[in-house]
Formats: sequence, C-alpha cells, structure tokens
Amino acid sequence: MIFGILLGIVTSIIILNIWLRRDKWWSYLTRFLEEHTASVDNLTENRVVWCIALAAGLSLFAELLIIRFHESCFQLFGFFKNVSLLSCFLGLGIGYSRGKERLLTTPLVMPLLLIQMASMHFLRYYPSLPVFLNPNPDTLEFGMANASGLKNFSYVYGFMIMIFSFNALCFVPLGQLASRLMMRRENLIAYSWNLIGSLLGIGLFSILAYLWSPPVVWVLFMALALLYLIGKSYSNLLITAVASGFLLASLSISFDISKHDIYSPYQIITVDNGRGSITLLANNTWHQNILAVEAIDPLKDKDSSNVLEYHYPMPYYFKEKPEDVLIVGCGMGNDVAVALRHNASRIDAIEIDPVILKFGNILHPQRVFQSSKVNPVNTDARAYIKQTKKKYDLIVYGFLDSHTMLASKSGIRLDSYVYTVEAFREARSRLKMEGIISLSFSYLSDNLNQKIFDMLKEAFDGKSPLVYNTSFGNGHTFIIGENLSTANVPELLWSKNISEQFESNLIPADKATDNWPFLYMPVKKFPLYYLAMVLVLFSISSIFIFQFSPGATSGISIPCFFLGAGFMLIETKGITELALLYGSTWVVLSAVIAAILIMAFLANLLLLKINIPRPSVTYGLLLLSIIAGLQSSSLISSSFSGWSNKMAMTIMLTLPVFFGGIAFSSELKKSIPVTVALSSNLLGAMLGGFLEYNSMKYGFRSLYILALVLYGLAFLGVVFHRKTKAGKMQVGNA
Repeated sequence: MIFGILLGIVTSIIILNIWLRRDKWWSYLTRFLEEHTASVDNLTENRVVWCIALAAGLSLFAELLIIRFHESCFQLFGFFKNVSLLSCFLGLGIGYSRGKERLLTTPLVMPLLLIQMASMHFLRYYPSLPVFLNPNPDTLEFGMANASGLKNFSYVYGFMIMIFSFNALCFVPLGQLASRLMMRRENLIAYSWNLIGSLLGIGLFSILAYLWSPPVVWVLFMALALLYLIGKSYSNLLITAVASGFLLASLSISFDISKHDIYSPYQIITVDNGRGSITLLANNTWHQNILAVEAIDPLKDKDSSNVLEYHYPMPYYFKEKPEDVLIVGCGMGNDVAVALRHNASRIDAIEIDPVILKFGNILHPQRVFQSSKVNPVNTDARAYIKQTKKKYDLIVYGFLDSHTMLASKSGIRLDSYVYTVEAFREARSRLKMEGIISLSFSYLSDNLNQKIFDMLKEAFDGKSPLVYNTSFGNGHTFIIGENLSTANVPELLWSKNISEQFESNLIPADKATDNWPFLYMPVKKFPLYYLAMVLVLFSISSIFIFQFSPGATSGISIPCFFLGAGFMLIETKGITELALLYGSTWVVLSAVIAAILIMAFLANLLLLKINIPRPSVTYGLLLLSIIAGLQSSSLISSSFSGWSNKMAMTIMLTLPVFFGGIAFSSELKKSIPVTVALSSNLLGAMLGGFLEYNSMKYGFRSLYILALVLYGLAFLGVVFHRKTKAGKMQVGNA
C-alpha cells in the first residue's frame, strides 16, 4: 500500500512538472500534429472512404474496449452502467464538432490511454482502496461493502468523475478524425461508410471476445489501426508506437502471481490459489470456492460448525434420489457434485460463462462434468428454461452470484432475468407433477429475502415457500413445490426453518418482473445517489462542451440531438427485449447491436435512392412503430415457439430504429454539415443515457414513453426549422 501511495505521489509530481514546462515542448507537439493533419488532408480520394470506415470502426471498437476494461478493473462501474459509455459519447461528440479545427490530435490517443489504462490496471490490485466500495446504499451487491461516511463517498465519486472526464479526452481525437474524413464525402455516402466501419468494429471485438482474449490483444489491434490512420508522419508513428509499447507492457504485468486472469466474453475471471484452496473471483470479487463433497454427511455431526459444505444437501431432504435435475448457475460444479452424491440419474447443468465452466471441468477434484450423468450446457438459464421441453423432479438455483454487468449497453445483469416472477413461472412449468424448486441466496437484507419470498409465492399462485437459514454465507434456501414434506429434514444446528417471519409481509419489497428486473433494489425508487451523479456528470459534460467546442451549442441540430436521445432509449429497450427473447448471451447481444446498425444502414441506403419523405410521414411511422413495440413488449415473456414468431417479434422491436434512421439520414440529405449532425446526435445520445436511469423507478417500458416524447421534440424541431427557413426566404424575396 505504501508503495502504491509513493508511486502515485511520484507520478503526480512528474505530470505536474511536465505541464509546468509545457513552453519547452508545446511547439514541438504542434509541429508533430501539423504533420499528421497534412498527411490526413492529403489522402487520395480512393483511400478516404476506407479511412472513414476504419476511423468509425476504431471508435466503436475503442468504446467496447473501454467499457469492458473499466468494469474488469472496478466493479464500481457496474453500478453506474452508463458512465463509461457516456464519457465515450461526450468525447466523440466534441470531436465530431471539431472536425474543421486546424490540427488533428490523433497521435495523442495512445499516450492518453496509456495514462488511463495503466493506472487503472495497477489500482485493481489494491482491493482495500475506497474506490472498491458500493457507492449506492439503495442497492445491494454480493461481495462488496457499502460506502459510508463523507470521506469514502468523496473517494468513490471523485474517482468516477475523474475517469469520466479523462476518458472523454481520450475519445475527442477519434471523433475529430472521423469527422474530418467524412467532410470529404457527400453526407449520406460518408455516413454509409461510417456504419460499415462500425459493423466491422463490433464484429472484430466479438471475435476477440469469443477467443477469450485479454486487453493486451484489444490494445494491440487498436494500436495497429491508429498507426495506419496516422500515415507516413514518422515522428507521430514513433509517439503512438512507444506509447502502445508501454501500455502493452503495463497490461502484461501481474502484481499477484498467485492469481490467474482470463477474460471471458462477460467478465474477468480470476483463479486464486493463494489461500490454501481454489477460489474463483469475477470482476475482482469473490464468486465461488471449489468444494470436495464426497465426505459430507451432516446427519453424523449435527452440531458441526463447518457449515460451508452442509448448505448444499438441503434440496435432497425434500426430493430423494431425483431422476431429472436442472441446476441453474452450476458454476464450477459444487451443486453438480452434490446431485451426483444423492444419486440423481440425469443432470442438466446450466452456466452462462464458458470460462467458469472450463475451470470447473479442469479444477473440480471430482471431475463432475465428465460424468455420463451430467450434461453441461453453456447458455443463458432463462432462455434454456423457456425453450426446453424436458420436465424435472428438482430445479436447483445455486448461489447464482455473477452479479456483474454484461455490458453497459445491455442494461441488465447476468442474472436479472433469471430472478423475476415470470422466470419463476416458466421454471414451475418445467416441473414434474410433484417436482420442487430450491433457490439459495446469500443474505444481503431482509428486504431482498422478502422480495424472493413474494416472487416465488406469486409464481406459485399464492403458495408460500419454505425458507431455511443454512448459515453458509448467511445463506437462505427457499423450497417450493407441491405436496412438500419436512419429515426428512433433520434437526441441525446450522439449519433453521424461518418461513413464518416472511408470511406477515411487513417488510417493504417490490417484486422483480421482466419490466423491472432490478433484483438488488429492494423497492422501486430513483436513488438519490444516482440522481446526484447524473447531475454532476451532466454539469461536467456542459463544461467540456463549452470549453473544447464553444461553437457546438450555436451549431447544434435540434432534430439530430433529440433523434440521438430517442435512439439511445430505443436501442437499450430493444437490446433488453431481444435478449429476453433469445437469451442474454454475449453472442445474442452482439448480434442485436449489429442488427441495429444494419437497420440504420438500410435506412441510409434507402435515402440514397429516394427523395426525402415528408416529415409527417417519417415521424408518423416512427411513432406508430414505437407504440406497436410498447404493445408487443408485454408478449415477450410468453413462450414464443418457432423462428417465424421470433423473427416477427424481432422486426417489430427494431422497426423504430429503421424509421429513426430514415429521420436522421433525411437531416443529412438536407445538406446539414456532417460535423453538426453527428456531434448533435452523439450529445443527444448522452441525454438518452441519463434518462435511461428512469427505468430504475418506472421500469424499462417507460423508456418507450420517453422515446415518444423525444422523437416528438425532434419532429417539432424539423417543423420549426422549416418555418424559420421559409420565413427567411420570404424576407429575402421581399
């Protein structure tokens, strides 16, 4: 810890000294940037379109890189899931508005990322720092303590604001480069290549995610793209190459040799061998220990204090020797080992993270996944339960504790849609006649336990579950099914039936649903801590815009601004609903984002072929498609069988993106400068990102209502602009 403090002090002194001596190096930097600017401006016409695609693809690739990297270093960014994304939007928006500026600053990207990413990589090895605390006491999180006291809150929020601001600076040069290149082509043509590049960017990142590649590989691809875009300016190539080399070297260093990191498509998974047993961490917080269960027999030692192993057999006191068992969130195989020990005939073990499943297959001492009785399935649990036709004697929800964000754009947690009333109803429908559900959860608050109790009770038409305090991790096990009998449940010191304390329903708790899947929020509310952060970030964004792009506010396009805000909400809603329809796997989410970009591309392609439609037609169809999406969203929880039905629902949910794309491309076709249109759109997307937090109070369907309002304001902006333009023409003719 002392070494970290000293390193921070030395780094601060070095940075301050460099800034104070800027008169000695600023002129040299200006000369380097002038060389790069001249190189870009002198690109041949044939290379411009390819560089537009590369710059746009690099921007989206860098967004995904930063979002993944921030969350893998600090789980803090899971609580404010849009902070990383919105800081990227802010930087890109300012950059697009600066496309006409004399100097391009692309060579500064890697040095800025070096400072940001190397610092965060180093800090993640100090989990005792206050920035690892949960900043929002209105939400609960497994594996993280809540911040308390002004000092800790200052650390957490100050760190968040610092990263938001600095990351925005990293993205300004990328937006400026893309804008400068797009100015050399007709608007719609340039925008088409921008979308093509964005598709390639998400495609490349998806491939790297599939390969479980670490940040070193991500940065390497980014550096190669930047080196190509910088051109033949050798001094700038040297700056980028040296900064990239230092960053790659920094990210390659591990400060704890007892830990081994692998970046799954969802999170960073760490195997820790330094505590005498194998411990699995997800995004730097405890996830699971591997247990050998062959010796577990709690009946022989009723007063044992070793409750770690004794939690697992609880479901089998109610369902002895089950034939068919479904384990939801099997992790590295502890629940599977217990099922095998209790003579289960067939076991389907569901785990969404392939890295966790792989580690379990390799490391579990009983090699449970190699048993002929076990069928490991790497998929989303909710999607599997919805689609399978099998019936089970026992469905076991283990400590499904991957409480990390899938991605900022997803708007969900890995297990949010597994723990909803609708999900429990679907699980109930997969039970045999006297089958049961066993759900274990670590105690975080009375509200959360009451919430799970109420959700199970509603899913089973008013039948109350049994609740046992099994002591392990303050664990509570909920048992529910038909004709439950407690005759085989032993009287043990470590297990107590506490069902009665939940029957009174005096503890405030709102049930999680597919519309409001926030399991870790006890009640529906807009947390004041989120509101405070949103207001602070909005203020910082305003300062940045006025400081770095003073002409942005005067040159803003009102329609493009509100189109960006509405698009952000529709995109979020579309991603959550389609993930619910097909499963919340990384493959599905990548495909959904790609589909959204394709819809925007098709809309732009259509505008290249036809005249601009009347705004009343475009916005009328847009608003009707949103209303249709709102009406159809309630049907997603139903079992949609057959690809034809799913495709129909997919088209219904993505139509607003298509008509929104027509509206935006119409603005581009009116000869609005591409720098104005895209910067306005990105800054508007920031507003949409801030408004998305309303879903925490009103649910995700409320985003449709907000989108209707925003698109309505965009339409009014078009009407106002047309009237203003007509008035000026009349004055000119007079």
